[in-house]
Amino acid sequence: MISGPDLVIACPVCQALAKVFTVENFDPRGAITWSDGWQDAPMMPRPPRITRCANCHKIYWTSEAPQLGYAPAPEIATAEQAVWMNAPFVESLDESGVAEALANGLAPTPDLEMELRVLRWWRGNDAFRRGDAPIGHATEIGAIANIERIIEMMDGGEEDLLLFRAEAQRELGRFEDALRTLEGVCCSDWWPAKSRLLSFIEVRSQRLEILFATDAESPESPTA
Repeated sequence: MISGPDLVIACPVCQALAKVFTVENFDPRGAITWSDGWQDAPMMPRPPRITRCANCHKIYWTSEAPQLGYAPAPEIATAEQAVWMNAPFVESLDESGVAEALANGLAPTPDLEMELRVLRWWRGNDAFRRGDAPIGHATEIGAIANIERIIEMMDGGEEDLLLFRAEAQRELGRFEDALRTLEGVCCSDWWPAKSRLLSFIEVRSQRLEILFATDAESPESPTA
């Protein structure tokens, strides 16, 4: 991975400065793809699309924030740019933060609602990305309601969305529904993921599972 220059933005509400990291070259080694679609990829970090201002604490989409420029090297920074160096990096929202964003109307279109609901699902599932997680799937009422909405919104979607939908149904224990959803996934590109989900359904597992893992030494060698 090769890091790029930090993009400096201003909060749309209070104009407080923040930095967004950039990456010029991604490296797939060491990546883990989970059954809910989230990818732990230490060499392929993605900057947050939505964040909370460190100053006024309002939530905003980073794409809607004014862009001031890229932070230069300290030795060539102007006086104004020197202030940029002390700006905090934008941080990802946790599950409650994403729920707050939804409640505050920050998803005015179906695409943005889908993005935030999947993000809330991922952040809630973070508690189960450990082998010793006691349950392995959501049980809280709000989290389940969010997953229900994902299932509803992805009905009749493209094949990649059907994989998400089937996983959401599986995590709720709706194995027959998940099987019916997977019948719509026919493209060979999606077959490895479909096959893994079918194996989880076969044993009636609701647990979040590792779908694929890439060896840290070789991006071509899956370990799961």
